Amino acid sequence: MNKDIKFYIPFEGFYCSIYDSIIDSILQDELSEGYMTEKQVENINYTNLHLELSNHIFDCILELFNDEFELFKDNDYITFEGLLSPKYYNYTTDKIKAIVSPEIYLTILNKFENNNTFVNYVNENSKSRDGFSSFYEGISEVKKESSIFLEYVFQWFVLSEFRDKVIENTTENIHEIIYSNI
Repeated sequence: MNKDIKFYIPFEGFYCSIYDSIIDSILQDELSEGYMTEKQVENINYTNLHLELSNHIFDCILELFNDEFELFKDNDYITFEGLLSPKYYNYTTDKIKAIVSPEIYLTILNKFENNNTFVNYVNENSKSRDGFSSFYEGISEVKKESSIFLEYVFQWFVLSEFRDKVIENTTENIHEIIYSNI
């Protein structure tokens, strides 16, 4: 294993989420206070805005992850590769594209493959059920595919175990990013 590993970091996304609500709230405030016109709001490039926000969210997630588990000396252990936005939001939401080296992956694998809370999460969430056939059922199967394992680690971290902290940290300073795109 000597090639970098590409994977997705799940987060709340930008469709009907906390981030969507904050963007709408800021724009509404700007309109109602007369700092913006309807035309300016219509001309916002949401693709760029979402990309900048996802980069900010990514940085906050990595910083919090590193603070919680103290695995790395700095927060540059995973590289931001962009944002994956689905064509339709009826099956999935936005995900952050990321790349990690095999060495960093092994550090994360060694930390979480025997973490009971994480293992229980994976075993429960990777089960086949009505309408869903799992290709990777249980921790032993998930560990066989590095990108799947990493996605589960961050799904557990971002959307389950540390969800409130992630939302608090990622929404704290997003006003600046939104204002720079108005």
